[in-house]
Amino acid sequence: MARENPEQSDPGFRIVDKRQASSADRGEQPSESAAQGPPAADAEAHGRAEETAGRASPDQAAPTGNANAQACEGAAAEAPPPMEPADVNAIVEYCMSVLSGQAWQWMGLVVNPLTRKAERDLEQARVAIDCVEALFRQVESRLPQAQARQFRQVLTDLRVNFVRQSSPTA
Repeated sequence: MARENPEQSDPGFRIVDKRQASSADRGEQPSESAAQGPPAADAEAHGRAEETAGRASPDQAAPTGNANAQACEGAAAEAPPPMEPADVNAIVEYCMSVLSGQAWQWMGLVVNPLTRKAERDLEQARVAIDCVEALFRQVESRLPQAQARQFRQVLTDLRVNFVRQSSPTA
């Protein structure tokens, strides 16, 4: 007997799982081989068919009339554009950005998004600033002038704020 899955149905649509339906429910005459099950030689093919039975091919799918569902089906068929490998300079620049952001957090000047509190750990801030400087020295000659100037300014800002945060009055 065919069953309807109420969670997957929309008004006006009926979804029937024919894997569970007998040949009599589909209006077919049962054959002797179908009644006995798959022959031993076809057992492997039958197993593969059962694994993929839940996946309907596009020509077997019932029209849904749902634009979102059709858009999703079309998007699944398109492969994402291939990603180009990042060069080492881009990776170093990313690391510098992450470390400088962490330095601001460890100086207590930026709220930690996880704890939603301003936390101070000046030793970690010092290590992060030193790492940003070391990374910058490695790529400084390869960066465009504007970008090198920007990273120099970030380092200067980090150092000045570190000194302010380290003073006893801070």
